[in-house]
Amino acid sequence: MPSECPSSMPLSGHADRFDFSGNYLFVAERLRMHRLDESLRPLLEARGGRIVRLQADDQPSGTPDGWNLLNLPPDFFARHAFRAAFTTDNSAPRALVPPEVPLIAIPHAFWETPQSEKILGDWAAYLGNADYYLTQDCPSPGRDALVSSLRRRDAVYLLPFGSLKLDLLRERWLAEPRKDIIMYCCGTTAHGCPVEEKLELVRRCLRHFPQHHVVVRPFPGAEAAYAPLVEALRGEERFLLDTGGSSLRYLPRAATLLYDSHTTAGRIFLIATGQTAVCIPSLDMDPQDKALHPCVIHSPDELPAAVAACLAQLEQGEVPELRRLRESILYRPGESRRLFWDYLACLLQQNVPPQAIAVPCEYIGDCRPASRNDELALLLRRLAAGAVERSYNLFRDCPFYNSLEAFYRTLRRRAEKRLPCLVRLTQRQGGHKLGICREGEDDLPFLCWGPLNSYGPSGLMYIQTHATQRLAAPTDDCAILLPDRNKELFCQAFAELIRAIYVTP
Repeated sequence: MPSECPSSMPLSGHADRFDFSGNYLFVAERLRMHRLDESLRPLLEARGGRIVRLQADDQPSGTPDGWNLLNLPPDFFARHAFRAAFTTDNSAPRALVPPEVPLIAIPHAFWETPQSEKILGDWAAYLGNADYYLTQDCPSPGRDALVSSLRRRDAVYLLPFGSLKLDLLRERWLAEPRKDIIMYCCGTTAHGCPVEEKLELVRRCLRHFPQHHVVVRPFPGAEAAYAPLVEALRGEERFLLDTGGSSLRYLPRAATLLYDSHTTAGRIFLIATGQTAVCIPSLDMDPQDKALHPCVIHSPDELPAAVAACLAQLEQGEVPELRRLRESILYRPGESRRLFWDYLACLLQQNVPPQAIAVPCEYIGDCRPASRNDELALLLRRLAAGAVERSYNLFRDCPFYNSLEAFYRTLRRRAEKRLPCLVRLTQRQGGHKLGICREGEDDLPFLCWGPLNSYGPSGLMYIQTHATQRLAAPTDDCAILLPDRNKELFCQAFAELIRAIYVTP
């Protein structure tokens, strides 16, 4: 079986002689903890730093030396005396990290378009719970953006940075002479193809490409779903299920990659290596996104020819279009580690790096609503004012927050792409749960806001098609939410949902 590739991280830049030893906090939900192993942990530990893991949820800690919010002692921050804290996007709960500890956010996702344009536009809430945000590209100053802050700051600073994972993967991939792995990076089971179909893809790779190992990496936290696949391939020496740790253990030896369309690993492999890879589309993949994926297959029968084409491209070198894309969406490709040390040395000395772009903050922590209903009432007022993108930072401490945030982001993303979206409301012990209905799901009820004519002919056609295939006929308690063409209708629908579920009469 393939062995893990070694790690080497040469240092350069002005911060070579700076003392980075001490404690650093990494706080994120359990499913995002693997970002630590792929970027920050090897860097900081190489310079004498010690990472303390804190899961921003009540799930059991994934590591023996980690903490979660349930077992956090009162003197946690005093005990560790953190020099800085890191988080993914806005994952740190409100008021968790003391104001005197600089909180630095790193992107969770990878962007095939200039990231800062989106961050400074509709997704400004990514910035609201940090002091500094490492951007993939170089933001343009002077944009009309405002962030709702939870840390009593005049501004959040964007630091043009690039991507640690992409730079490290590219360096290791170019230095690794062995290209004897076909790797499959899987997304969440809710979005991707069933495990049975993944098994068929793996079997075809093993059958048609006997000179290669096949490594399957499940989405973090979904490893249990792959037990049937592992059992079916028991005894196959060229197969490995890669769980835990960094995805960079085997990617440098990948001759090509299979990836579910919604995974970050697939996008990073394309851009880092400049090589084509095989995309397995998700059930709700936007047709517009297919332009970003050079090779999309729709059945296992198409896989052997697609993989063979990728292996042939490997012999020809880098794809020029992917090289140009890398240079257009990354700030100074290959230099993220040096920039990381330069920025961190500056922040630890309580200075703002000269490259920083300030985004003004609207501090929202002083409102201190007396109850959850008061907080929800405040959200409704902000929705009425069209401030939805900045609003949900208010509710990080509310029990329904994780459901609400995931629901909102998916809903807004599909609305922006003019994609239809069904909303599911399920009754659970202690309350309701929101969800986005995927293709093929037919459980009820649905919620809807109108008038339906606002959605235009295409929306009405979708309702008719869905009613025929799934619902037989819409009723008063079975309704559908489709993307609107303007923010006003979306805010109205979102506010209606909040009132229906969370506001006590």
